[in-house]
Order: sequence, then C-alpha cells, then structure tokens
Amino acid sequence: MQRRIARAAALAVALTLASAGLTSAHVELTASTPEAGENLDTAPTEVTLTFDGELDSEASTFTVNDADGHEVGTGSVDLTVADRNVLIGEVTITEPGVYTVAYSVLGADGHEVEGQFSFGFATDEEIPEGEGHEDNHQPDTAMAAGDADGPALLGAVLLLAAGLLTIRRRALR
Repeated sequence: MQRRIARAAALAVALTLASAGLTSAHVELTASTPEAGENLDTAPTEVTLTFDGELDSEASTFTVNDADGHEVGTGSVDLTVADRNVLIGEVTITEPGVYTVAYSVLGADGHEVEGQFSFGFATDEEIPEGEGHEDNHQPDTAMAAGDADGPALLGAVLLLAAGLLTIRRRALR
C-alpha cells in the first residue's frame, strides 16, 4: 500500500512539473528577412519574421518604422504557411536609413511576446548595437497573466509533502 501511495505521489509531482515546463514555453523569433543589423544595398519590398511556434493569426503583427517614426509597412501571419509561424508584410522604403521592425505576437500557448530589431538600407548610419545578430532579437520575457510556473511548482511540493506524510502515518500504525 505504501508503495502505491509513493508511486502516485511521485507521478503527481512529475506530471505537475512537466505541465509547468510546458506552460513556460514562449514563442521566439528565429529568423528574419532582412536580418537584424543587416545593411541592404537594395530596398526590401517585404519583411518576413519566422518564429519557433504557432502564432494566433488575429493577434500577431509587426510594423516597420523609419528613423523618424513614420510607418513604412506592416505585416501579419502568413496563412499560406501550414505551421502558422511566419509573419509577412509589404514595406515601402525609398530613402536610405535605419528601419525598426517592432513585433507583437501571441503564441498558441496564450503568451504574448514583443520585440524589435533594426536593419539599414544604403546607410552610413550605425545600426543600433545589441540588436545586430539574429540570436539577439529582444522578446519580452516577463511572465504573462496565466503563467503557471510558480503555482505549479508549489502544488508539486505540497503534493509531495502530503504523500510523504501519508506514508509516514501508515508506517507508524
């Protein structure tokens, strides 16, 4: 009987911890065209962002702004991509300079991620440092409402403690 209780408690803890890990996974930007920090010789006509997970097509967008803050393009989920993990949009860039892509996406897991990066078109200007590498896109990693990591971990600890107390009580009988 004690072994069954111990196994049940261990299984409950394992399942709780596994579900906590799943809820903390946020979509991340994995690639972009143009790439962050890239200085293009030819003005792009579209921007593409690729993420590592499915996006909510109604709540995921990006904008492209010039150095003065004027919007030169927007994008949304490319519905022709089966994985629903790509944003695409047309841009109208006619002047050399630095352009900023700001995105706000909602992953299928319900977590919103925001970030931005810059690229240049025929510019001698410095493209902002710290955003010039593909692996350095800046998503907002703050906990979103509904994150279950803290409560799930606490629940796992409480379940384990209750299981151990039950085993101890039965052993003392």
